[in-house]
Amino acid sequence: MAHVTADTVRAYFDAEIGGGRRLLPDRSTVGGLGTSRKYEHAAALMADPAVRDVLDVGCNRGSIEALFHTLHPDAARDTRVEGVDVAGQAVAQAQALGLPNCRFQTYEGTTLPFPDASFDLVIMVEVLEHVIDKTRLLREIHRVLRPGGRFYLTTPNPECVALRIELGMWDVLRRVFRKPLPAKDAFITRGELSAMLETIGFRPATPQRYAWPHVFVSVWNWGVLPPLPPAWLYRYQQFCIARLEREGVPEWLQRRLMWTLTGELRKS
Repeated sequence: MAHVTADTVRAYFDAEIGGGRRLLPDRSTVGGLGTSRKYEHAAALMADPAVRDVLDVGCNRGSIEALFHTLHPDAARDTRVEGVDVAGQAVAQAQALGLPNCRFQTYEGTTLPFPDASFDLVIMVEVLEHVIDKTRLLREIHRVLRPGGRFYLTTPNPECVALRIELGMWDVLRRVFRKPLPAKDAFITRGELSAMLETIGFRPATPQRYAWPHVFVSVWNWGVLPPLPPAWLYRYQQFCIARLEREGVPEWLQRRLMWTLTGELRKS
């Protein structure tokens, strides 16, 4: 296992900027569908009439902000959005978007450069797994939220069987081709996360849950298990969503099949 530090995470995401990745994920692919749904939910929370000041922790290139302006242009005109990220090159690209009412800046990864009680909403989508001192950053988020402010959080579920298989598969492939392992992930389980959030002073606004069924193993949107081309794998995933993202699915099954931990919380 590669040793994860703040410097290795920063280096990974700075290097990723040159890879030609889309600003917004392709919703017509399995790889893009899950990310799109998380971004769309974040944008919908930002559009709430009660929200005037938003902080995006781990904003990267400003993807959520660009989607917010596309889907909710009226709300975007009256909403101030601050984005912070450790990757300077990503922040530069976010700034280049020229989005009104949006400001992007780098930070060192734990201390947020804002006064107490500055925001109605903080979003952090697929970021916590890259943070070393999770408790410190979550305390900072609690600090900058206004009383009763909301916090939308998603992070991968390390107990998901497919995630474990895919991580192991990429580990083998990188070793075969002598490519260094990216030192960027320090996952946290639902139990660990729930205890941490409660201790800091967050309370659930909606039930924290497992989401995004991943009952397959894939490479570049091609199914390995089951072996399916991208279009068929996409249809298979839609079938899994319809069957597994509903009430009544046992918690133990969700824990093994769902890719993501997600929750909406409030500052106590």
